[in-house]
Amino acid sequence: MHLFALLLAVQSGPVATARPAPADSLTGPGVSRALAAYRAARVRDVSYDLVLDVTAHDTARGHVTVRFARRGGGDAILDFRGPALSGARASGRPVAGLVANGAHLRVPAAALRAGANVLDFDFAAAIAPAGASVIRFHDTTDRADYLYTLLVPADANALFPCFDQPDLKARVTFTLRTPKGWTAVANGAARDSSVDPSGARTFRFARTRPISTYLIAFAAGPWATRTRTVGGRRITMYVRASRAAEAETDSLIAANARGLAWLERYFARPYPFGKLDFVLAPAFPFGGMEHPGAIFYNEESFIYRERPTLTQRLGRTATIYHEVAHQWFGDLVTMKWFDDLWLKEGFATYMAAKMQDALDPSSQAWKTFYLRNKPVAYAVDASEGTTPIWQQLANLDQAKSNYGAIVYNKAPSVLKQLDYLVGDDAFRAGLRRYLARHAYGNATWRDLLGAVGEAAHRDLTAWGNQYILRPGLPTLTATADLIESTCALRGHDGAKCGAQSVRELTISQQPTRASVSSAGAWPMRSQLLAWGWDEPTPQRV
Repeated sequence: MHLFALLLAVQSGPVATARPAPADSLTGPGVSRALAAYRAARVRDVSYDLVLDVTAHDTARGHVTVRFARRGGGDAILDFRGPALSGARASGRPVAGLVANGAHLRVPAAALRAGANVLDFDFAAAIAPAGASVIRFHDTTDRADYLYTLLVPADANALFPCFDQPDLKARVTFTLRTPKGWTAVANGAARDSSVDPSGARTFRFARTRPISTYLIAFAAGPWATRTRTVGGRRITMYVRASRAAEAETDSLIAANARGLAWLERYFARPYPFGKLDFVLAPAFPFGGMEHPGAIFYNEESFIYRERPTLTQRLGRTATIYHEVAHQWFGDLVTMKWFDDLWLKEGFATYMAAKMQDALDPSSQAWKTFYLRNKPVAYAVDASEGTTPIWQQLANLDQAKSNYGAIVYNKAPSVLKQLDYLVGDDAFRAGLRRYLARHAYGNATWRDLLGAVGEAAHRDLTAWGNQYILRPGLPTLTATADLIESTCALRGHDGAKCGAQSVRELTISQQPTRASVSSAGAWPMRSQLLAWGWDEPTPQRV
């Protein structure tokens, strides 16, 4: 049966009308921490079979089958903010008493079973140039339209009914019906496609490994595709037809493949999601987005209108390495809640620099790492408005406010300090242990420090409390106890008479802003370089 016929059949079936109701403590705006905890205790083994028709200009119409295992009692509460919902069914029967309030759907416990459950919904979602879960870009060069999803951090529920929290991972299967002449890419590998009498094409994709809802993605349009096989790995790039000739296909695909291969060796773990494609998304609001199997990159930062500078090229490579690193840190192992946003973003930035330094020593990756991260992190962390790296979050509605210099710039700098503290071997062994322990699951910063601490044979609890939970930074002050040198005894010429020697050097620290940082020292491993008249070459102390 063609997708179009399937949609008509579903939408013409029995409809359970949702009755509006005021929000209660769990179904208020957004996704609260209380709702997330309620569901995490009751919901397991989630999957979404998504059928979407995107042939209309401003509306995607679809059907989703939500499968999950239920334990304990209580209603099932899903999230949905789309413009239309109908056809709600539970285990094949119309849902009586469904409650919808524009943010959530409450399926009464009487409609559910112990163990395996199946919910079905027909829905509509907005397609728009901005502010929607599906973005439409119009190419004025050739008048072509392109679509792509934008669901981070908690906008999957604007697309379809789901459990929209990072620790309820799901296997996702996409079926997309697109206009004539279009192609499509999604998280899963393409299985097959067919054309109906109207010329519309339906694409079917394989089921994914478990991923968080904010990572679900598809892109559709008259994309030009370029496929290369590098090191036995087949990678396809999707790019606007009007800009395909400008894209450096071989370089971009090779950089993605090179990053994957390096990380597979470093983590001692194969790429976790089977296939990898990427999209050069026009008007994309971020540098990149790490969807498993379908990374999106900002087209304007990846295709240059004039000869690029070395800085531009190195920056583009760093972005690729950042998003590829996310396939392990963020995608394979995901933070339980967005208060640990740094756990994926800080790691991706740090691993990108580590990778770039290893693969291209001439890139001076650590100098760039310093220039891009330390000054902006210092500026924010020395202010009254600074926050800890771990930023308490009561509702996913607030998640976008957690993005900033503390997460993206201070966090990777702190990770560099952790690597230096425990040593490269223990750091790498700890990361491997962390990934193995939480693969396709979720974790917290304490899980990470526990794994690294085990590998390093040391307790990192105090270190974590100071660097992850404590805002601000220390100011270090060096105080030297000097003694006059005796020129005659040392045989110095007159020009060096009066020089002094250091008998003792004291390094002390205090909070840069006592008003935002608690008392006590930040634990750190330091290295001092010293030199003088007799030792023109710096000596490590």
